[in-house]
Parts: sequence; structure tokens; C-alpha cells
Amino acid sequence: MFIQSVLYSLLILFFVHFNQENFDNPSNWNKVSSVEDLWKYDPSRIRSLISAINLQKPELKDIKIQIAKGDTIKGTKLLVDYFRNHDLSDVINNTNNAIDINSANSICQDSVTFGNKTLKIPRNIDGSWKWNYTGIEKDDEIGYSLNSLRYLNVLLSAWQNSGNEKYVKAFDRIMKDWTIHHKLPEAGDRIYEVLLDDKVLDYRDIGEVEWRTIQAGQRLGEVFPQVFFGFRDQDLFSPATLLLMLSSINDQAGFLRKFHKVGHNWTTMEMNGLALAGLAFPEFKDSEMWANYALEVMVKEINNQVYPDGVQKELSTKTQIVALKRFELVAEHFKLANHPVPDFYNRRIEEMYNYLAYSLKPDGHQPLNGDSDNEDLRDLILEAAKKFNRHDWTWIVSNGTSGRIPQVGPTVTFPWAGIHIMRNSWDSQAQWSFFDSGPYGTGHQHRDKLNISINAFGKDLLVDGGRYTHEDYFSFDPKVWRGYFRSSFSHNLILVDGNGQNASSEKVTKPLEEGIDYLSNSVYDYAFGIFKDGYENVEGKAEHSRSVLYLHHKYWLVLDNFETDRPRNLEVLWHYEPNCEIKISDNKVVPANNNGANLLIIPMGNIEWEAKIVKGQTEPYFQGWFSERYGTKEPNPTVIYSASISKSSTFAWLLIPIKNNIPNINFQLTELTDIVNVSIKQDSQSTVNITLPKNKEVTKVKVKL
Repeated sequence: MFIQSVLYSLLILFFVHFNQENFDNPSNWNKVSSVEDLWKYDPSRIRSLISAINLQKPELKDIKIQIAKGDTIKGTKLLVDYFRNHDLSDVINNTNNAIDINSANSICQDSVTFGNKTLKIPRNIDGSWKWNYTGIEKDDEIGYSLNSLRYLNVLLSAWQNSGNEKYVKAFDRIMKDWTIHHKLPEAGDRIYEVLLDDKVLDYRDIGEVEWRTIQAGQRLGEVFPQVFFGFRDQDLFSPATLLLMLSSINDQAGFLRKFHKVGHNWTTMEMNGLALAGLAFPEFKDSEMWANYALEVMVKEINNQVYPDGVQKELSTKTQIVALKRFELVAEHFKLANHPVPDFYNRRIEEMYNYLAYSLKPDGHQPLNGDSDNEDLRDLILEAAKKFNRHDWTWIVSNGTSGRIPQVGPTVTFPWAGIHIMRNSWDSQAQWSFFDSGPYGTGHQHRDKLNISINAFGKDLLVDGGRYTHEDYFSFDPKVWRGYFRSSFSHNLILVDGNGQNASSEKVTKPLEEGIDYLSNSVYDYAFGIFKDGYENVEGKAEHSRSVLYLHHKYWLVLDNFETDRPRNLEVLWHYEPNCEIKISDNKVVPANNNGANLLIIPMGNIEWEAKIVKGQTEPYFQGWFSERYGTKEPNPTVIYSASISKSSTFAWLLIPIKNNIPNINFQLTELTDIVNVSIKQDSQSTVNITLPKNKEVTKVKVKL
């Protein structure tokens, strides 16, 4: 009997010890499910959460009573029950995630799609995901996307559509994994060198992909509230994971309140997350402060970040949309919470949409300036047109088949951004160009001042290079992919002694003036720009000014004036859309066949150019590559006109969009001291005489038909 008693006692001790080990060992994180489990595994999570909750709220009185009695477990269970039955999802303006069962199934098998890649996320020995994973290519963007957790919305949509509980299980496992392994960075973590130190360090310098403030904003603004309320009443969404999420929301909100950026598109994502954390979870003591602070910052930021013409100061259309959607989401969340934003804030949002509408290419795609992708914006703008009652935007997007004809345009200049959109009509076959004479931008910059892009007959002809990758993020070296796509080498510009532009002024303090910097009338459009900030590794004076005159329905005349104090080697670059087939004939760029729209380029002036076509070059540097969207690239024919000059020189280019047959062009350029006179005769049409100033003297521009 005694032996049996001893054995029984040892057995009890074994089970107690086993269970204690079970939760003392961090590798057993995946077994944490109940309130008791979490208390044994990491009681600090529950303690910090309870201390962050406002137990003075009447609806939380029962929880307060149990906590006051010292029964933390019971009080915490009541807190779980409260959130199971309390739904504040009506303050969330959900971006309706498309139902993607295949992606959801992949996530259940540890595979996540990033852009056009689906990657298997490796696991640690304890079964947790390697949250610092950046893929085989060591692309930090993969790590950023992995830790944004935005793919968890795919699981929510799949479960809501199918009712299959495996999606709830996968969500619970992944969310538990992330939250349990992502307490706030401890004091001494290198992330604080980025967040606090005066020295200029980037997250990339320390290999940080998990705790960037932008991802904290994305998690709180686009993931945590949505999936929390979406799964809240499901038993498979375990109490432990629910509590870990609440604890993490409090941690991340405090982190954003303290460390957010200023004057950057990141700020919009950070404050969108902070605002929604406050509005959707009013149970936190700091919730009202979070929401009010976020709105205060966003009200300042929409004026700080956006020029009066509606263009976000980073001067990237992609970034414009990113910032715009977060400015808009904050307004919508506050409206749903019966706390509308100031009227001027909504007017500024409308101005940002106005830029997108009036800069749109005839085929409905956005300009490819800065770090941007060739995205179709028609649905986005049509939705905004309904919201703001803008029938002119509907007209633009529909190519004049619905809506109301705009009272301005079709040529429009955005004078603060220095962006000139020249076009001859609103229809789908219109001639369209994008000419950049503005500042460098405050982020996502490319060294592309004076670049011109052309679209006609429903097709891109002359293109901006795109962005392709963020690896080697700050590079402008054309020997690496990121550097090539950011540098002058991938744009329609001039290289000087084999080098591209330096950085230039990020912002302007006054706009361009109509009649001085640009003009537009019923016959032609004209714009002037100058780049005076020098070229990499180039000494002495090297200044490029470019005038663009668009004669409606016909062609663009580009006048380049290059000022130098010594001999130079110049290379003028013209990047064609990948499907354009071209050849050099009599030093002109002509279509290689009659297969649709193309662009004829005719050099004018006294320079003896040597022309060649490069496509898909990798040595000694990259040239002739185009990226339509992030992560993709393809060769594109690029014409390089090379020449040596001994002194300052002026030369011109006639850019003629053609549909099929090559026109017969006769021309003459006469250079005088401060102007050039150009005569152009196309086929049997009357001769056109154009006078352009070498410098910014718009009054000397003349066109005689």
C-alpha cells in the first residue's frame, strides 16, 4: 500500500513537472491555447494587457471585480468572453479582399505569395516561422511583406466564403506564432539606432525586417482589427491568441505613437494603424489619445506632404496612391466612428485624386515616374468620381463615353510638381506625353529630371524604365539592377562623359508660372526645364536645359541646350516600349515593320551623332531594360545617340507617333544666338515653322502653320 502511495505521488509530481516544463520551455509555444496556458507560459503578457485596459468602463465592471479580488485568471477569461461578444468592426472600412482559395490553401501549407512569387516559409526547430526570412535572393521586401501579415486577410476571406475551419486553424497558428515571438524590441536592440540616434541609419543597415514602423502601421491598419473581429467568435481562434493579439495591439500602438515618421508616405500608414487601433479598441486606456493624435498628425501631414496642385511630394505615382488611400481610410474610419474630419482634409483628398485622373494615360494606366508600376487606375478613379461627384473624371477614364467633358485640358500642368501632361484629346487613341521639369522628390526618387514619356494610339511608345527591385535600395549604380532603374541610364535623358545626373533639390517653395515656364493654347503646348545640379564624377560646368513643344495631333519637338566649359562626350537615350520594333535608317529611328503604332525619331542640328540600338545589355553596365511592375523586367530597345562636343551645343529631336506608314519628312534647323528656327514639312502638308528659345524666354516661342 505504501509503495502504491509513493508511486501515485511520483506520478502526480511527474505530470505536474511535465506540464510545468511544457510551458516553461519556449519551444512549446504552439501548445499555448487557454488562458491558463498563457499564464503559465508568459504571465507578463496578461499582466501588461490588464494594466492597459480601462477597467473603469461600465461594461468591464465584472472584469474589474475579479481583478480586484486577485483572481487574474477569472478576470482574464471574462475579458476573452467580452471580446468574443463585442463587435466594433463597423468602424472598419474593410478593403474587400478578393477570395483566393488557392492562396489560402498555400498559406495553410506555409507558402505565402509576395507579388508574383509564392515562397515556402522555412520553420525553426520549434515549429515557428523564420520571421527574418528574405528568400533565396535575400530581398528585404520579402521580409517586410512577411511581417506585415496582410496575407492573413486571405485566410479570413476564404473562411467566410467556404466555412472551412482549416483557415481558422491556420490563422490562429500564424498569428500566435508572430505575436508570441514579437514582444517590443528590448532596450539595446539595434533598431533604436535607427529610431533614436542622430546618425543616419536605415533598417537595411542593421538587417531589420520585423519591426519597421511602416509594418506596424500596416498590421494595425490593415490586419489586426480586420481578422480580430472577423474570427472573434470562433472557438478555434484560441483565447491565448486573442489575448496575445490584444497585448500586441497595445504594444504596437505605443511604439507607433513614439517612433512614427514625419513628412513621408510611411507616416500615412503608421497613423492609419494608430487611428484604427484607437477607434476599434476603445477598451484601452490610451485609445482616445491614439486616435486623436493620429488625426492631428494626418491633418498636418496632408498639407505637409501634398503640394497645392494635389501631387504628393515624393513624386511617385505609386507612392501617391499609397499615401492617398491611407489619408482616405483615416477619414472614413473617423466618419464611421461619428467623428468626421475637417472639410479641408477631404478637399485635399479630392485634389490628390484629381492629379491621378488628369495625369492618366489614354489607356487608363498611371505614369511610370519614380518608384512606380504600370497600373490600371480606372476602377480606382471611377469609384472616387462617384464619391466626390466628379463627372469630369468619369469622362477621362471612359475616354469620353460617359460623364461630363472636363472644363480644363486635355493638356494640364501641375505647377508645383513640375509635371506637364500634354495630350490632344480624351479618347483612347489620343497622343499623350509626360514631361518632368520639377524637383527631385522627397522619397522613392529617380534621377530623371527632364525625362519625357509618350503614349499614342493606345500604346506606350517612349517609356520610363520602372523600378524592378528594392534590393540595393539606395543605389544609383547602373551596374546593379536597382541602381540602373533609378539612375538616368533608364530614362530618356542625356549622359555626360558616361555619367548620369546627381541628386537635385527635393522640394520647391513656389510653383512654375504659366506664361513664363510653360504655356498651352489651342495649337500647341510648351514647357521648359533645366537641370543645373551636375553629373556624377563630372567636373566643371555641365547644364542641360530642355524645351518640349507639342504640336497638337502631330508631333513633339524637343530642344536640348547643353552648356559646358570643356569638351564632353554626350549620349542621348531614347527607351522604347519592349514590343516596339525599330531600326536605324539614315541616322533616324524608324519602325522595323508596319505592325502598329511606333515612334519616329529624327535628330536635328549640327551634331554628328553616332546611333545604335541596345537591348538587354548587362556589360559593362545595364542598359535596355524595362520593368512594368515590381519584380519583373524585360529587354527593351534603347537608342543611344553618341557624340563628342568641344563647346556648348544646341540640338533638337522630332518625335512623331505613327500608326502604319512612315511619313516623308523634310526639315531644316537654323541656330541663332538665343533661338532656333525649325521648319518641318510632313508629306504634302503645309510647312510648319517653329521658333524656340534656347533658354526660358517663353515670349519667343512661335508656331506658324
